[in-house]
Amino acid sequence: MRAGNAAKGACWVAALGLNLRHTAGTWQLARTLIWLHAGRHGEPAMEDRRPPPVDVVIPVLREQHHVAAALAWWKPLVTAFPGLSVTIVSTDREERERDRLALAVCAGSHITHGALPQLSPDEATDLEQARIEAGGRLPHEVATKILSRTPLTSEVVAELMTGESSGRIHHVTYPGAGRKAGQVNHAARALPPGGYVAVYDVDSRPDAELLNATYKLLAADHPVVQQHALHIALRREHDCGVKGLVQGSATLQSIWTLRREIPYARRYHARAQRSGARGRVWAGLSQPVGHGLFLRRDIVEEIGGFPETTVLDDVPAGVPLSLRGIPVVTLPHLTVVPAPESVTEVVAQGRRWFCSYLDYPAVLRDMAHAGTGSPSERGLLRIIAAYRGLAWLVAGPLTAVTLATALCPRSGSHLRATASAGILLATVVPVVMSARVRPGPHSARAIGRDAAELLAAYLLRSLGPWLAVADAVRGRHPNSVSFPAPKTHRRPGGAS
Repeated sequence: MRAGNAAKGACWVAALGLNLRHTAGTWQLARTLIWLHAGRHGEPAMEDRRPPPVDVVIPVLREQHHVAAALAWWKPLVTAFPGLSVTIVSTDREERERDRLALAVCAGSHITHGALPQLSPDEATDLEQARIEAGGRLPHEVATKILSRTPLTSEVVAELMTGESSGRIHHVTYPGAGRKAGQVNHAARALPPGGYVAVYDVDSRPDAELLNATYKLLAADHPVVQQHALHIALRREHDCGVKGLVQGSATLQSIWTLRREIPYARRYHARAQRSGARGRVWAGLSQPVGHGLFLRRDIVEEIGGFPETTVLDDVPAGVPLSLRGIPVVTLPHLTVVPAPESVTEVVAQGRRWFCSYLDYPAVLRDMAHAGTGSPSERGLLRIIAAYRGLAWLVAGPLTAVTLATALCPRSGSHLRATASAGILLATVVPVVMSARVRPGPHSARAIGRDAAELLAAYLLRSLGPWLAVADAVRGRHPNSVSFPAPKTHRRPGGAS
């Protein structure tokens, strides 16, 4: 009897928690949609002065199949926008990691792209075939030979840059062992003073309209300007269930952008420079993302560049920005970026992104050693980061318990109604509200399909973060240079 009451109490907690979180999310989503509409119809006029120079920095690692498309996209934009330049930053780490990957595949009993996402699917297939032909044990020299068939990204970029005559598209190679942050910082140090450094991913595709709107904010000399992106899965898998999970994960990430990422950014900007504990509490923790992050050169120098001891380059930079009270202006325009194309990539992306929450304590310790911010300010950011990370970890289990409660006839009418309301708030309501700003059809059938796929994605949402926690517990958190960068080897058109 007691066990039954405890289980029912847990179901009530899950259902009420889901209702509260998604009610708040619905309110934030409504505010974001109003803000986007107002922003598109009330843009500031361009300041009557020369636009500042903008140096776009695109760090690349294992992007052999993507750099050609990126360069083809940026070349017309460089021509259209005076003062705009692009620097592709390859890294020597790619060649060094080949040796580690060769050792890893030789030690494995079965080689797959899922087990070693740093491999391309073709490399994984060739290596597995060679392992079978070798009787189950792959010689190191054979693995090295197979991996060396693929040219390095730096070699591909150098070939593509042959004949480049504009003088505004550049290629540099980062000689260090760090990750994206090290690449960005290396390029930024070599750029001329003044203007802005803009960080983009290789699959970012800002159009002229988006850049025009961005330049209007840059002309006002804001310290940091942030663009935001919706996510779309470019290809559908053949299996219906897998297809639903992939599409639902893209929808989930888009809705998270609209009702979490943008509200975080807007609240931070509105209160970042307020003094006192109350202002800091309401400002929260800045969470910049790399699909279009513009930082004034003096701001890059003030924060000491992007943190290089972390797995990701962009999100952890919110800590020094927040502790210094540097405002980040959010652009009321949305762009579209590709989402992962398989369930394996969805889970790997969540696993990689959650590393930021595991890295926050170390970043805050570094800030303490540097004397940046007060102990209370750092403690507040630690609490905010822990709350956001915990919310991600429990999102999947909370949804699963609430869904089971809504479907179970023994739950009781009141509990089932509460649980059903939570599921509707989590799925149907945001899909309907965001339909006009998300890519794709908006028919009743499409909305019903999107809601079902979104529910499936919520059930999967916490798997990647829990795997990241397991990695950290086992001493395999990939922030050390001794680990291969956890970024997957994307297929053409793939997601980051």
